[in-house]
Amino acid sequence: MTRASISCDGAALLSGSFIGLNQSYSQHLFTDDRAVLSRDPRFTGPVESTIRVNGSGAIGYDEYSGNYRIPDVSSFLCSFMGAKNEERRTEELTSSGLMQNGQIISTKKVGEEGTRSRTQINGTGHVSLSTEIRSNNTIENSRTYAAGPMQVSEVVALGGGEYDGW
Repeated sequence: MTRASISCDGAALLSGSFIGLNQSYSQHLFTDDRAVLSRDPRFTGPVESTIRVNGSGAIGYDEYSGNYRIPDVSSFLCSFMGAKNEERRTEELTSSGLMQNGQIISTKKVGEEGTRSRTQINGTGHVSLSTEIRSNNTIENSRTYAAGPMQVSEVVALGGGEYDGW
């Protein structure tokens, strides 16, 4: 776990990533004026991360999380054995933007039970938030795009079960 916080009156860059067996996560933040940036990642158990940016100048924002569910290896051992009808599921969340100024708060949780995301953006600029789910022969995509003065709030709950209020 590496917590970081930067308070500056100039350029700043905060970046980090994690690649595990079934989960991956990366984030990159930069500013060029007065700003406060912080991140709080946890990579034990489910991958969890919270990032916060509040800036009066340009803010660059890029965040990715992937959750890959790999089926039981024994189903691949022999082609003469009965095939298991297992679901292979991939969940990917991508967020990026370039803001003139504003605030970004993003929390992600990626684990075996599913993927959860909460993003709040208040400011002026361009932002793109996308979700892709692949399950055997099915692909689902969604994208949110906003430009100009904005207040964006998005909650994503993937991986089965009902929304748990996370």
